[in-house]
Amino acid sequence: MKKKLSTFERQLMLDEILFYSICSDQDRQKILDQQPMTFQDFRRLSLLTDYLELEYLHRFIWDLHGYKFMDEMDRLYSQCKEGNEDLPEMLMETGRWLDDFWKQAPNITVSFLLRQIFADGLKSRRKNNITLYPGPDKGKGKSSS
Repeated sequence: MKKKLSTFERQLMLDEILFYSICSDQDRQKILDQQPMTFQDFRRLSLLTDYLELEYLHRFIWDLHGYKFMDEMDRLYSQCKEGNEDLPEMLMETGRWLDDFWKQAPNITVSFLLRQIFADGLKSRRKNNITLYPGPDKGKGKSSS
């Protein structure tokens, strides 16, 4: 007898169905660790799953790939905290990622809907829905799983 899916497994599968039906094959392969993922890919896919409120897929990406990029995340965090001169370019880059994603949508309806969602911006979440990860100089992180 097959075991019943946990709530997390079920929600992750639903998130994957949605995202994999609109993302590129390369992105799907990167998420599933079938192709190498760069830090830029990690940031981009984290941003996209955040905008689309795919919380379980977002957590999956962090769980599977986050440890690979801890040094880069620490550097990026420090740059943001110090108000690094590269911040405006980083913000422009995130806008390009969103534009590229809706432009590669499988049809014009999905493209239009993605543009509407992205134009609406990130929605704030209740604190208990956010996974907290350790920042630099902090030895302890907390996950709300």
